[in-house]
Amino acid sequence: MHKPLNTDIIKKYLDDNGLSIKEFCRQCKISTSSFYRIMQDKNFRIISLFKIAKKLNIPIHKFFE
Repeated sequence: MHKPLNTDIIKKYLDDNGLSIKEFCRQCKISTSSFYRIMQDKNFRIISLFKIAKKLNIPIHKFFE
């Protein structure tokens, strides 16, 4: 069974840094549509998640814990 992606990490980062979704996506070099697909855990490209993990300076496996 598919375990949901832990998107709370991203939400917390946005709140803690006062970033808009658009600005966060620009910094991560992903599209806003990719961002929303990740947040909904629906049909996203893993490379986009790697870019977010790099921006947050965390290993990608943290999204799956």
